Amino acid sequence: MSRWGCAMVSFAGLSRPKELLGEMRLEQVYTRPERLRSGTGRTLQHWAGRLAAKRAVLRLLDVAETAEHLGQAEVLPRPTPMCSRSAVCLHGHPPGVRLSGALADAAGDRERIRISISHTAACALAVALVSARLPEDDHLDGVRR
Repeated sequence: MSRWGCAMVSFAGLSRPKELLGEMRLEQVYTRPERLRSGTGRTLQHWAGRLAAKRAVLRLLDVAETAEHLGQAEVLPRPTPMCSRSAVCLHGHPPGVRLSGALADAAGDRERIRISISHTAACALAVALVSARLPEDDHLDGVRR
């Protein structure tokens, strides 16, 4: 596993999330909560940012970019210790990643993956890095990230 991974997704000239994925299906790459979150009044840049974050995580874990692996990296807002709500809170929260399946096995449980997502008018960029456990992780262990 690397110590960091990054990815960029261009969405210039595109109009639908499906166009970001090529031959992959939306339902394979984005989990249901991700599709609901991105589909409610969000622009294409939110879909692209989430995809860039997923790709950055796969690069961090040195895992092949397949629809299955992308779908195992769920990127949603991460509640903070000051917010007792779940990830469906509509206030701004930093992004978090929850791994499942083979990706969870690849990451192990000793360290956490942190992600950062940025956008321009035409592309989204994400960085994923490995971090030691932070105090807020104890608060969030019972909350779905």
